[in-house]
Amino acid sequence: MSLSRPNKYPHLLPEDAQLWNDYIEQFSPPHTTFLYDVAIGEGRDPGQTYEPNIREMAIRLSKRRIDVVGVLPDGVDIFELTQSAGLKSAGQAIVYPHWLVVTWQLTVPVTTTIICRSCQPDILPVLTAHNIRLVTIPLPNHA
Repeated sequence: MSLSRPNKYPHLLPEDAQLWNDYIEQFSPPHTTFLYDVAIGEGRDPGQTYEPNIREMAIRLSKRRIDVVGVLPDGVDIFELTQSAGLKSAGQAIVYPHWLVVTWQLTVPVTTTIICRSCQPDILPVLTAHNIRLVTIPLPNHA
């Protein structure tokens, strides 16, 4: 069963959309809603030398983006999708919960999961130390 369609998941690369489809098929997550390309944080202001409309656009476009946010009745899950989990995805998984709580003014628990095809071994202890869940889904065999 393939759920992949070109614009089904805003801003996900095709290989990450397939990874997400594989995750959904294997784990049937219980979330009531999934949100994609979720903007969080304050963004970066280019400065007062720019016109207000340009500054506003720059701030909006420079906000951090979470691949997928899953909403549960009693919590929120962040999902970061990557082919190879490494320093970038570990950093995102550490930073994103803070900014999601601040941006959405959450009072419910937030958990983070990195979904990947492979993980760089030196990242595993960092994920464990920060209570970040890792789900590795190998590429399906197409014989």
